[in-house]
Amino acid sequence: MNQIDNINHVGMAVRDLAVTAARFEAMGFQLTPFSPHSGAWKPGEPVQKLGSGNRCVMFANNYLEILGTENGDEPPPRLANFLNRHQGAHIICFNSEGPSVLDEQLRGLNIQTSGVIPLQRDIDTPDGVRTARFERVQFAPDDSPEGYIQAARHLTPDFIYQPRYVTHANGCTSLSEVLVAADDAAAFAEKYGRYLGTSAEACGDLFQFRLPLGSTLTVVPSRQTAQLFPGSLLPPVPAVVAFAFRTPDLTAQRQRLIERKFAVFEDDNRISIPAEEASGVVVAFEGPTSNAK
Repeated sequence: MNQIDNINHVGMAVRDLAVTAARFEAMGFQLTPFSPHSGAWKPGEPVQKLGSGNRCVMFANNYLEILGTENGDEPPPRLANFLNRHQGAHIICFNSEGPSVLDEQLRGLNIQTSGVIPLQRDIDTPDGVRTARFERVQFAPDDSPEGYIQAARHLTPDFIYQPRYVTHANGCTSLSEVLVAADDAAAFAEKYGRYLGTSAEACGDLFQFRLPLGSTLTVVPSRQTAQLFPGSLLPPVPAVVAFAFRTPDLTAQRQRLIERKFAVFEDDNRISIPAEEASGVVVAFEGPTSNAK
């Protein structure tokens, strides 16, 4: 049985969290307050502070995580490793309600995993600070040059998906797509097919995984990136190069972005902001009837 039903979140590593947060607020997003991370690196190890934290763009069942340090402190090793490669998106976290079963399935396919390990972070709630808890399993820790690829289960979802944070001035309703670029896109599609327990749908030269709860993972040949993301300085591949949000009013969002001096590129029912204007990742917006390319 397939244990993955959605993209739970995509994570960015940024050098200046305040600057990046201001850019996303200018795009019309509401961000959560800063939340520090604690976790363990291996099963059975104690939970400890990780030296990083996040602000998030939340939706009803997935979100964007923007990782940084509090008050501009020196980044901890994990965050520094991301930033030494490039600023931008480094994490794809899929949603799984059965991480232990998923871990067994992956190991049965001879895919190395981290095992199921705990993660937690303190969250501001209407009833005060509460500790949100997760279980996660990382896929192929030694063979994921595109980033930190994992699946997670929320043990305290009410602390994460608070109604007060899921409404945005731009009207966006979901993180709809994440795009990974690679020289050998077919090999990456085969790899993700093993992770997700399903085959990709070929769409021209692209490979797409449409997940049950509405999000899409797309693998893009690196030779196509200049055509898909014109005018954008992209990180070295393989990499998470872009993600998209669903908006009910693409015209209004286009006007918002132009008024706030963003460069905007248009392609059918999608508009995008170049990576250099969004802390290293292309940010796209697609209308309610958009078909991913």
